[in-house]
Amino acid sequence: MEPHVYQMSRFVKIVYCVMGLFSIGAGGFFLLKFGWGALIIAIPLCLPSIYLWRWALLSRLTLSETEISVRYASEENSVRLSEIEGWRTENQGRGGTFWALQLKDDAGEFTIDQRFAVDDAFLDFLSKLRDLNELAISIAP
Repeated sequence: MEPHVYQMSRFVKIVYCVMGLFSIGAGGFFLLKFGWGALIIAIPLCLPSIYLWRWALLSRLTLSETEISVRYASEENSVRLSEIEGWRTENQGRGGTFWALQLKDDAGEFTIDQRFAVDDAFLDFLSKLRDLNELAISIAP
């Protein structure tokens, strides 16, 4: 099986790159308005753009026969498919919605941002795992 590589959706890439441009624009505004003395303000305003662009353009989700790996702006993690017990959906508020792959023997979880533009091959992979959302017990009557 050829590894499947997924990137962030086009819309997400555009949004994050535009936010990065605004960050640079804010820093540039201070430099133009107040001169080089405002460099101490301009640099911290420009630095988030590097993270935003890296997150939008370098984030990758890779699904192969033996493992799944995810790379974001500054970190990369992977897990062997044989170590996965099941999956569930987690909503982290403004952070977005994630697939949380529960690892066997309570070894933690492996989270994947749902803003990746996945295809049927990834959804088939999830369907073969146990859906832990169905096991959740509601405490509301």
